[in-house]
Amino acid sequence: MNSMKMKKQYVSIIAGFVALLTMNACTDGFEEINTNPNRITTAEPEFIFGLSPVTTLRAIGGAPDGASRANNWFIFGNYSQMWSVVGGSGPGFSAEGSADALWNDLYGNSLKPLFNIVKNYNDNPGYKNRVAIAKIWRSYVFSILVGMYGPLPYTDACNGDIKSSYDKEEDIYLGILAELKEAYNAINVLSSADKYPATAEPFLQSDLVRWVQFAHCIRLRTAMRITDCDIHHPDKTWLSSLADTAKIVVKEELDNAEKGLLINDNTSNFYMTFDNNDLNTRNPLFFIVDQMTPDERDLQVGNLPVLHESLMMWIKPGTYNDPVLSVYVKAGDGGTKPRPVNDKYLGRPNSMGAPTNYRWPDGWSSPYANADKYLNYPTIGSSFLKSDAKYYFFSYPELCFLRAEAKLKGFWTSGKTAEEYYYEGIDARCLKYGIAQAKIDPYKTFPGIQWSTPTDLTGAKVVPAEFLDFLGGFTYSILGGDEDNLKRIVVQHWISLFGQNIDAWMLLRRTQLIQFKPNFNASQNDGYVRGTWAYIPERLPYPGRERNVNTAETQIAIQNYLYDNTLHDIQDRITFRLIFAADNPGLPAPLEGTPASIAYPYPLPNQAMNRK
Repeated sequence: MNSMKMKKQYVSIIAGFVALLTMNACTDGFEEINTNPNRITTAEPEFIFGLSPVTTLRAIGGAPDGASRANNWFIFGNYSQMWSVVGGSGPGFSAEGSADALWNDLYGNSLKPLFNIVKNYNDNPGYKNRVAIAKIWRSYVFSILVGMYGPLPYTDACNGDIKSSYDKEEDIYLGILAELKEAYNAINVLSSADKYPATAEPFLQSDLVRWVQFAHCIRLRTAMRITDCDIHHPDKTWLSSLADTAKIVVKEELDNAEKGLLINDNTSNFYMTFDNNDLNTRNPLFFIVDQMTPDERDLQVGNLPVLHESLMMWIKPGTYNDPVLSVYVKAGDGGTKPRPVNDKYLGRPNSMGAPTNYRWPDGWSSPYANADKYLNYPTIGSSFLKSDAKYYFFSYPELCFLRAEAKLKGFWTSGKTAEEYYYEGIDARCLKYGIAQAKIDPYKTFPGIQWSTPTDLTGAKVVPAEFLDFLGGFTYSILGGDEDNLKRIVVQHWISLFGQNIDAWMLLRRTQLIQFKPNFNASQNDGYVRGTWAYIPERLPYPGRERNVNTAETQIAIQNYLYDNTLHDIQDRITFRLIFAADNPGLPAPLEGTPASIAYPYPLPNQAMNRK
């Protein structure tokens, strides 16, 4: 059972050991505190482990008390094209200091307790399971960090040196894959003595079998992320061995899945439950959005998350009419001005204005030209706004789609066909939210969704104009036949990550198969060229304080370890691709002669300053 309800005893333990967050500091501001003889240097693991999952949840899915926004929508919602916020600098694809807070929470506060446990108890046979669990969560946190920032301290992390050396991405990935396997092999699931008290372990309540399963799942996901790194960077020949290793791990873990060592259905999904009674684990969609009055929501409409136009193009009634639509989305009122289609599911894009010289198609105007009401937009479904909503870390649908992708690419030859796993993934994605099978089955035979079957724009239930964006000139949710089966898998995988916006962002960068209308107003300070249509950010910049304190190492990482920085730019750009990311495919121009084609004199998206 996953529950964030903590007993008073646990709360008091956490309060009493807040001081532990300063021990063995990852990037402390003053070197003397690393040698202060009066500081606490060790503690029982059960007193400090719970700090790490709670801090991780707060960083990627929650928000600190008193916050007016959350990383899960301001950064990851925009970057993943799931949720849209247009207030502040987020829509311009600028991190605006949020990268600093994420670094502090994840690299600092989440990792500190884990390193302390491993350092002080690794050689104690009575703590073998507890150390293994700390290593599993440590590897999970590092998998997030390396996917956000790229190179970072790994070998020397949390060693008390404020100028820790940075490791290359490939070395971090190899370390994560090795440590996860070492950790799940080390756990003795029959040992009832060597485990954290359930009340002090907020993720899986010390269920050792579940910890082994989680380690297998994260190892599979992390390995799949880098299986194509040699293809994405064909000029970096040394990445071939990393890709080969990753493919071996994918096969190994999918074979383990066939043996029942991963998860088998939605009852085993990995999540934490928000708790409005705990300031560290409150759901920001509840305490920020749901608790506002209608007038307050209208006043803050630009800062609140609504459904992104890119996602809605794939799930709304006039396109593919997703079975989970009513769970994901509460319909809006269609905006302030009608398009040719009165679209209550027209999501909000990153850029609400038209690009320079854009010519609207005859009869079209922006439906959001004067939108100033929260309910003008399709908004996030009510189940996600509850005080006790779940935040998922890994779910069974993701396993199905990873199986389908690996099978289609030939990384794995056992099991069922890619098509069968694809349909199992759709079933799992819908059943996760209680959708009836009778509603799911017609969706699986819908043209475009059905395997190897192209989208039919003449179908009785299809409205062709709803495949067009709000500008009326671009479409990117039409699928072909056999040639688009991998894209089908990725689209369904992406939709299944609704709410897990950081994971959705990483999937988009890894595959780059889903084309999106680019951002017309990206921040030029972050590496985009003036006049360029910018695609989603490739990474987060290092925190300003880290660059100031650890200047030499961050510059080595930026200039030499970020392999997309071909011009050795000294600036820390969000446009530098990481090794797992495919190149942006660009968005095809509107057909020549159409009203929209006049607006495409621009370079392709993401022509960044660091590219040759």
